[in-house]
Amino acid sequence: MRDNLSLKLPLITKPLTCALVAIAALGAMSSSQAKMLFGDTSISALYGTDYELVPEETLTTMTLEHASTHTWGGVFFFVDRHQGKENASGKEFKETYGELAPKLKLATFDNSFIKQVNLAGQYEFGSNSNGFSQDNYLVGVGVDMNVPIPGMKYASASLYHAFNDKDNADDQQITVTYGWEKNNFVIDGYIDYAFNSEDDNVKDNIHINPQLKYNLQEVLGIDNRLEVGMEYSYWKNKYGVDGVDQNAASALVKYHF
Repeated sequence: MRDNLSLKLPLITKPLTCALVAIAALGAMSSSQAKMLFGDTSISALYGTDYELVPEETLTTMTLEHASTHTWGGVFFFVDRHQGKENASGKEFKETYGELAPKLKLATFDNSFIKQVNLAGQYEFGSNSNGFSQDNYLVGVGVDMNVPIPGMKYASASLYHAFNDKDNADDQQITVTYGWEKNNFVIDGYIDYAFNSEDDNVKDNIHINPQLKYNLQEVLGIDNRLEVGMEYSYWKNKYGVDGVDQNAASALVKYHF
């Protein structure tokens, strides 16, 4: 889709890229200036079926993921490597997709449902063996929330404007993330709702993607978290394609370093 870039996108994406890099670079400041409050890096393996717009609807996925919070804000990053079955012409489907999502703390509140307001950015990148590629840039504002549910570890919501790698196809996106854990049971994930596309052919779409896991660390007596469970993907109008609705479940193993 890079061939369809308009003149405005390079002018916009360059400063956005610089802004994202600058926010992420704050994490490299000295510990006295930017203390890390939490950090986690993991690798996952998934296998599932019923994936729409994929040959034979089957995917094996390896995911590298990192999340950290700092006194200045935080960073979330992941990269997926998907591998599917052969299509009708005998070509094996492969895809790489990733996101880098830094946030810069703007304000904090004590004893409030909203505990922090952030400047939020996101860079989405990917390509696959069918020749598709994308580089999308999102910028907006977000909040971290105190949700009064026992076991709730985190919850956030962000509103973005997306500068998409397609001519006349910018849109808006709401992203909600959450994490809950109790008695070694873990439920976490995200909800993405993309809407108001400039391209009338791109429909509003919602992607709900929870993971349900059990942490075996205590049972096995090991030093690091090892989680097993499943991921469920519900995606209405996948990629904005009208009527393409995905309901896919995958078996999941996740190891934290």
